[in-house]
Amino acid sequence: MDLSNRSAQAASKNDCPDGPFETDIDKISQTSPLDTPPVKSQQAANLVVPIEISRIHEGGISFFQGGVMNEGTTTWYAFDVERRLFIAVLSSIGDRSKRIPAPEKLSANQLLRYTDATGNRRAEFVTVIEATPAQVREFSCQANKLLASEASEEITRPAPADTITKTFSLLHKGKPLELGKGSKQWEIEGELTRFISQPLQEPILRAY
Repeated sequence: MDLSNRSAQAASKNDCPDGPFETDIDKISQTSPLDTPPVKSQQAANLVVPIEISRIHEGGISFFQGGVMNEGTTTWYAFDVERRLFIAVLSSIGDRSKRIPAPEKLSANQLLRYTDATGNRRAEFVTVIEATPAQVREFSCQANKLLASEASEEITRPAPADTITKTFSLLHKGKPLELGKGSKQWEIEGELTRFISQPLQEPILRAY
C-alpha cells in the first residue's frame, strides 16, 4: 500500500471512527427501520417529553428551554437511528401565537397538538422527515467522533442569551452516553445539532 492510500485511510478513520453507532453503510442499508406510526396518529399524545422524543433509544437529542424573551418556549431536535427519522418538536406556553403554525399548512408529516402534562396548556408543533442510510451513517460517524474525542480543558459552557437550559445527549440502547465537557466536545456537539436541525428547517418554515 502506498503512502497516499495509507493517508487517505487514516483520514477516513479520523472522520468516521469506530464506536457504538454502526457506520458500515452496507449493514445500515440492509437493516430495515423500525415501524413508526403515522405522525398524525399521535395527535392525542399527552406527555411531559413528547412521544416522538421519548421513544428514541438510539440517536441524539438537542434540547433548548428559553427564558426572558423566549419564556415558555421549549424545543427538541432529534435523530432517531432505529426509525431513520429527523424530528423537531417546537413547543410554547402562553401567548406565543407567532410560533404556532397554520393548521391548513401542515403536511402529512406534521401535526399541531395541545397538551397539559406539564400543568400548563402547551402547544406542540411536530415535524418528522425520513433519513437515508447515508444520513444515518453520517450521524453515526459524528456521534462516534464525539465519543472518541480526547478530553480538552473543562471550561464553562457558553450559553446564548435568553437561555435557561441547553443540552445535547446521545442515546445508545436506551441509555445516555457520557460526553466530555471541553471546547472540542462542544464543537462536535454543535456540528451534530446543525446536522439534525438543518433538514427540518424548510418544512417548518413552510407551515407559518
